[in-house]
Amino acid sequence: MEKQHKGIWVAYILSLFTPFTCLISGVIAIVYAGYRLDKGEDSEVVESHYYGLIRTFFLNLTFFVVLIVTVATSNGLLKGVSHYWYRANWIDQIANVIPYIGMLFATIAIVVWIVRMFLGMQKLKQNIPMTFGKGPQLLDKYSESQM
Repeated sequence: MEKQHKGIWVAYILSLFTPFTCLISGVIAIVYAGYRLDKGEDSEVVESHYYGLIRTFFLNLTFFVVLIVTVATSNGLLKGVSHYWYRANWIDQIANVIPYIGMLFATIAIVVWIVRMFLGMQKLKQNIPMTFGKGPQLLDKYSESQM
């Protein structure tokens, strides 16, 4: 392991444990990554991995917040409807299944998170910079030519 890669390995390992430590290790990892990026002493490859870890953390944090709010709101809404307005067993059954569906989505997200961490670690071992998807193209070619 190269000396300049030691810090990024710490950040990767902390990020890898994030789903299991209730985000504590992930927060430590991104604070450390931000600190290292602010110092500007690492190579472009290592900096791309720091940016990748920060980006992945916030994407997953956003996903889990939205997932939790959606599951809690939909479950509470259905339980409230069933309890106060329209008593029906089928509404209660749907409300009882919703947390399990959320758990399934969360499990899939955690597995994808871990796979991405290992793929990033492999790229780092090969000294390859982290790459990001391009995302949606908000401007078409006609709009760009008008600018």
